[in-house]
Amino acid sequence: MYKVLSCFFLFWVGSHADQYTNPIALKAPDPWMVYYNGSYYLVATTWTNEIGIRKASKLSGFKDVENTVVHTIDGRVMWAPEIHLLDGRWYLFYTACGSNTQGNTSCHRNHVAQSASDDPMGPYTFLTDFVDETLDVQELDPSYIIINGQQYLLGGYISDAQNLYIRPMANPYTPTGPKYFLSAATYDWEKQTSSANEGPEPLYHDGRVFVVYSACSCNTADYKLGLLEFVETDPLNSTHWHKHPEPVFQRSDENHVYGPGHNGFFKSPDGTEDWIVYHANSEDTQYGCDMGRSSRAQKFTWGDDGLPVFGVPEATDVSYDGPSGE
Repeated sequence: MYKVLSCFFLFWVGSHADQYTNPIALKAPDPWMVYYNGSYYLVATTWTNEIGIRKASKLSGFKDVENTVVHTIDGRVMWAPEIHLLDGRWYLFYTACGSNTQGNTSCHRNHVAQSASDDPMGPYTFLTDFVDETLDVQELDPSYIIINGQQYLLGGYISDAQNLYIRPMANPYTPTGPKYFLSAATYDWEKQTSSANEGPEPLYHDGRVFVVYSACSCNTADYKLGLLEFVETDPLNSTHWHKHPEPVFQRSDENHVYGPGHNGFFKSPDGTEDWIVYHANSEDTQYGCDMGRSSRAQKFTWGDDGLPVFGVPEATDVSYDGPSGE
């Protein structure tokens, strides 16, 4: 009897998931996270000329680690960094103003740097910016998506409105064409406070391709996520994308989570679970496009219709089971 109970106890302890609480990292807006070779890597906006990465073995571990600077940009005011592993190297996409620019944030353009090896911690070397002479306007929020084997750059731009674009690429640093319009704010829920589509992020499932984007304004508690799905044959044709008519993730007054948005996606260590990382605030009066926003993460599922089900933003300081396989 003792041996049976002992075995049961060991099994229960061994299979019990490590727990975490939100937020996972303070002063970390526009988060992006990957799990790679036994560690999580979290990169976020700094509003400086330095890009840092937090590294932790468990989701709960980010509270105890500092940002390690992996790249210092030749410029200022960095936003929305992401790292993507492509062809054995990490590519660091980010938005920043150049060193020779002054004035307000209209100087922002999208850029990319390359890692020295397959180590996400770099160091990184600047490769190029993505100026498009046919539409040289303020840019933000670069990401990378692959559709039917072809590579594309995603991003936002601001001219007469704040819209999304998609751009064909030969590789992570070489465009093969100009920006193509992808999406603009069309529904009322995308236009609260101000009209905006930004922060496009790729999501793949069962052969389907999605772009999850942020809508409304980051300067409001009603910042939220919307969903595009590629439904036809030409990714550069905006009519070949379907915009779902309702937001897929938004504020929860009950859980005191406001302005959830600008997200990324990552897999659990064992590859069986899908997780979303995003930023939000814990007070409905504490919001703005600044460093006051914190990074949060939670597991999501898929509906019978094949669409992501993100649920409700998790409450602050409540313990939840961490990703499977930790």
